[in-house]
Amino acid sequence: MHRIRYQSLFKGNILYHKSISNVVECSTPPLTIEYIPRRKSLPFIGTKLEFIAAGSGTKLHEYVDLRHKQLGTIFREKLGGSADLVFVSDPMLMRTLLLSLEGKYPAHILPEPWLLYEKLYGSKRGLFFMNGEEWLENRRVLNKYLLKEGSEKWLENPVKTTIANFMIKWRKEAENRNFVPDLESDFYRLSIDVIIAVMIGNESTLKTNKHSEVLLSMFAESVKKIFQTTTKLYGLPISLCQKLNVKVWREFKDCVDTSLALAHKIVGQILQNKQHSSGLVKMLSDENINDSDIKKIVGDFIIAAGDTTSYTSLWSLYLLSKHKSTVDEYKPENYVSVHYLIKESMRLYPVAPFLTRILPKDSVLGPYKLNAGTPIIASIYTSGRDERNFSRANEFLPFRWDRNDPRKKDLTNHVSFASLPFALGARSCIGKKLAMLQMTELISQIMTNFDFKCMNKNEVNANTSQVLVPSEDIKLSFSLKKPII
Repeated sequence: MHRIRYQSLFKGNILYHKSISNVVECSTPPLTIEYIPRRKSLPFIGTKLEFIAAGSGTKLHEYVDLRHKQLGTIFREKLGGSADLVFVSDPMLMRTLLLSLEGKYPAHILPEPWLLYEKLYGSKRGLFFMNGEEWLENRRVLNKYLLKEGSEKWLENPVKTTIANFMIKWRKEAENRNFVPDLESDFYRLSIDVIIAVMIGNESTLKTNKHSEVLLSMFAESVKKIFQTTTKLYGLPISLCQKLNVKVWREFKDCVDTSLALAHKIVGQILQNKQHSSGLVKMLSDENINDSDIKKIVGDFIIAAGDTTSYTSLWSLYLLSKHKSTVDEYKPENYVSVHYLIKESMRLYPVAPFLTRILPKDSVLGPYKLNAGTPIIASIYTSGRDERNFSRANEFLPFRWDRNDPRKKDLTNHVSFASLPFALGARSCIGKKLAMLQMTELISQIMTNFDFKCMNKNEVNANTSQVLVPSEDIKLSFSLKKPII
């Protein structure tokens, strides 16, 4: 009876959800996790066969999206483990989770292979792996330089200078021909170059030569492989894979080894010259953070930099290549309008299709009382494509983010916080301002300098590889824009 009543409260709009939810919470005791809808499963193997048939880890976003369509905006399921995972796609529940329930020291779910690697090899990692007071202390320092009001000002020069150099290379490639770059690799490398420039500051003391160029390219490729091999390991018995030293575990370990070694080498070189720099490494050093901790924090920061910016930029260009009228409508010199393009790309293809939190104490989420330690998954991919949150949800309509656009009146549903590419709360993405600055500048410069068209014969779909990546290489042909006479 309770279950039927709760499922019905998600049939209306978001405000209706909220009002009914309050009525349920006030008029009846909170329900336990057993009342949360779940898919009927087979003994012992559960829903594993369905999961494998759906594409396993690479199609996790679609699998979870289907479950939400079947069971509602909150459901539970075991995916490769013994504990129930609670999935939510209702914007109000996600907002409650991230702003009210995550606690002073928000904890999130880390991929099992990453945890096993850290345990086996004693590799202390950066902010993403930290918890408790250690996380809070370091996060407060980074907030000061990366998230406080006005922090974009000191970030502008290293970001814009790096992207300008990138544009020079692309313009040379396009001087006498159309060219089809390896977008994924180019954007990964650009993201790493940007973050290194931010670490150094205005005065670049990281010498570049053929050897360092090879190392940086190797670093970019090894970081990509971390996510690819992590996805391959999803749902497998990780400890057994490690003990048997199976191929996919070896590949995972090798790319983590390479990425960490190169990241620490890069940061070490910056630290040697920190007295001559003005970037984030110098700022952290001035905060009396020791060199060892700076290597951990900045090393992981460099490793994480490639995903958000490279794949979001890639999806943005792909969507623009499919919507020529949108390219003509938006002016690249208008950063606000480019923001709308990027926000709409992130709604459709959020780089993190799921946000995770582990409840620090017994908590009430909607009509359910959940125990401390319960893992909650916010289904960002689903919430961003739900018609109850966004009218014409599967269409690329950047104007939906412009409150002054007259076309917006025809879009009756627009729940902005149903799209949370950088999360919310204390553990939201530390690099979100830097990422938006880089992506806005990059897309603006590309739209200013180039015409481009999609060469893919088939529609490109999304795969989950820890982050949301294209199912095949996106091939875009670029040509220099002809000057207007």
